[in-house]
Amino acid sequence: MAAPSIPRIQILPPALANQIAAGEVVERPASVLKELVENALDAGAQRIEIEAEVGGIGLIRVRDDGCGIHHDDLPMALSPHATSKIHHEEELLNITTLGFRGEALASIGAVSRLSLCSRIADSEHGWCVRENTPAQPIAHPVGTTVEARDLFYNTPARRRFLRGEKTEFIRLRTIQTQLALSHFEISFRISYNRRPFLTLPACARPLEQLKRITELCGRTFTEHSMYFKRETEGLCLWGWLGHPEFARSQTDLQYCYVNHRMVRDKLLRHAARQAYGDRLPQGRHPSYLLYLELPTHQIDVNAHPTKHEVRFRESRRVHGFIVRTLAEILERTEPEEEHRLVSGEFQPQLHDMGNKGQADKTYPIVAEPSENYSPLKLEKRTSPSKERNEVPSRLGQVQALVLGRYLLAENKQGLVLVDLPVARAHLAQAYLRTAYTTGHIIRQPLLLPLTFQLSLQQAAWTEQHAPELRELGLGLHQLGPQTVILREIPAAIQELDLKGLLLALFAQITRQQHIMPANKTPLRELIVDLTARYPASTVSRPSLQEMNALLQELENLYQTAPRLDPSPWRELSKHEIEQWFLPS
Repeated sequence: MAAPSIPRIQILPPALANQIAAGEVVERPASVLKELVENALDAGAQRIEIEAEVGGIGLIRVRDDGCGIHHDDLPMALSPHATSKIHHEEELLNITTLGFRGEALASIGAVSRLSLCSRIADSEHGWCVRENTPAQPIAHPVGTTVEARDLFYNTPARRRFLRGEKTEFIRLRTIQTQLALSHFEISFRISYNRRPFLTLPACARPLEQLKRITELCGRTFTEHSMYFKRETEGLCLWGWLGHPEFARSQTDLQYCYVNHRMVRDKLLRHAARQAYGDRLPQGRHPSYLLYLELPTHQIDVNAHPTKHEVRFRESRRVHGFIVRTLAEILERTEPEEEHRLVSGEFQPQLHDMGNKGQADKTYPIVAEPSENYSPLKLEKRTSPSKERNEVPSRLGQVQALVLGRYLLAENKQGLVLVDLPVARAHLAQAYLRTAYTTGHIIRQPLLLPLTFQLSLQQAAWTEQHAPELRELGLGLHQLGPQTVILREIPAAIQELDLKGLLLALFAQITRQQHIMPANKTPLRELIVDLTARYPASTVSRPSLQEMNALLQELENLYQTAPRLDPSPWRELSKHEIEQWFLPS
């Protein structure tokens, strides 16, 4: 497979550079971190490692596994207005990257001791430039590492304006949160003062995304928020909307993204505040994560020097769309329907409200029961006419996790017992099949790589087919004559018995060695077929909303694949239960 072409860096013509809004001056460590991580995202990174020391003043290091920088371009990358992301005036009207001014590295290098190291895929080694010295060859993985030390060492007046280490660390933490919430498909590993601080695996499914949000925004937010999505005529709005009763005294839980670009846009915030109307107490603020997606030619991201604001071509239409969407969601959570808030609904397959004819579809609610509600109160407030009939539910609603492994759910017919690991394995199979079909495979590095003892032939086969395995998301390499190490997996299978799955895969491959090529099962089909048969042996205890979310995903899967083998659930009817207690 040919290596992907590497975008080359060039100096912007003066006429084009003058049409770009002036770039952000490096104010503090957080602004350095933002620029470096955005460069990594633009380079197509799937894994980003961040290291900081002394509030970022002593060190900020960002390492990624993106496409890298051609070694001939490394010195030029430190020059003002040098970029590979834009070359012509027309491209200013259709910007798809987070950065485009080509001056971030130059600005950072002017006020710190900067080193830039990178390697492209078809290069035998990496190259590094330090403080404008000539590029030197070094050992480096594919990707880029940027290191900024001693921020403002040469401008003591500006350094005096920095706050203490604790304050600058909080600002770093805020930027890290904003960036991690903008790209769920990217894994982040963050260290501070040479100690691991935060690890965020890549996540594609709403359930996994909810875990990242809980890690970054707190469990209270996820327990009092609702997931939604609406599309109409080129506009798509999705995210998590906090319930009015979760109003806060400050605006610290308001995140807005436009085409995955984090913004502090007045139009978006005004629209969100207007949607809440008089549902909020005086002096309180809503909490939300809003993701707006629209064609790039409909927005101007070159509207503000700090890139925190954008300009919409049809601002009134965008504003109205946001207000209507959020207001409709909030109306569905009014007090007379509070019984639905505690149901833990989470229906990522059924929330599309794109057309008026679909507006009656149930909004997925991500919320656990409040301590103020008792089962008796809920029963009184829920009338038969308002039962959740919008979406027929075979599996019902989770009541508890029993024996540390099984979800106990109740439906109209009786009780359902769901084997949690087996259910996760079936869902993993479905998501892996979709990932292979679409070619959108999210890779997850293992914190603790696994080693396997195989036969000589199997180990040799692994090394021979390493590129093919890599394309399927499996980072497998031969360590010794009979030793293989697994460093990376598709994110979809991270909750499975990986060792059992891989050993079974190699057994299947060995059996296929004696089969005619035309009759062999393709490697990707072998992996998918085995996935559902190797559930994890241990179970992490999920929250109530995570259990209900999984149950809904399982029910959605059942609609497309009625025969799941092995079956992840067993049903027990009311009649059977009643028979137990009849007098003999």
